[in-house]
Amino acid sequence: MTNDILYSFRRCPYAIRVRWALLICEIKVEIREIDLKNKPIEFLNKSKTKTIPILIKKNSEVIEESLEIILWALSESKKENIKKIYFPDKKKEDIFKIINENDKEFKYHLDRFKYSTRYENSNEDFHFTKAIKFIKRWNKLLAENKYFFGDNPTIADWSIWPFVRQFKIACESQKRTNFLERPIKEWLDYFENNRKFKSLMYKYELWSPNSRKSYFPFN
Repeated sequence: MTNDILYSFRRCPYAIRVRWALLICEIKVEIREIDLKNKPIEFLNKSKTKTIPILIKKNSEVIEESLEIILWALSESKKENIKKIYFPDKKKEDIFKIINENDKEFKYHLDRFKYSTRYENSNEDFHFTKAIKFIKRWNKLLAENKYFFGDNPTIADWSIWPFVRQFKIACESQKRTNFLERPIKEWLDYFENNRKFKSLMYKYELWSPNSRKSYFPFN
């Protein structure tokens, strides 16, 4: 194996945050875009959770959790002091806390708001209201700093903005208004308007065992 391999799905927020970390850390991987409704057997055999993203390292070790892949990317980056910038020691506890809040609580309500028909007895308005509470809480943090924990983004920002973006998309599709206010709107704009965004969201062909290898970043 000449490159680490990332199994990914373009629109998945967990996969987006991993690809963002790889971009910032300047790590190139072989990427395998898969269809979540028709997962290839090679992927299923490698993954215990059967969810993406997963990273297969050159030594065949498998990393299943997106946050662990982000931490791996930081450790592998050849950029000096990158971990100190994006994962500062003094902020580690707070960083993990807000990421956990996003992954365990905000994501729960986001799913039931965006995909209410998939969940039995799911009340779309109820989960929208719950999700908005997190948006407002994070907005207060961003009123004090440019990013969650200061003047530079940390892995907390990396980990959460794809989910806020998904929330925005869901609100727009349902014709809701006033769901994002300043400064969180400007915070999200930083990522969506970033020059790396095009590379981040490049549309790869679905992978199969007979596919030519594709790499991320694309260029």
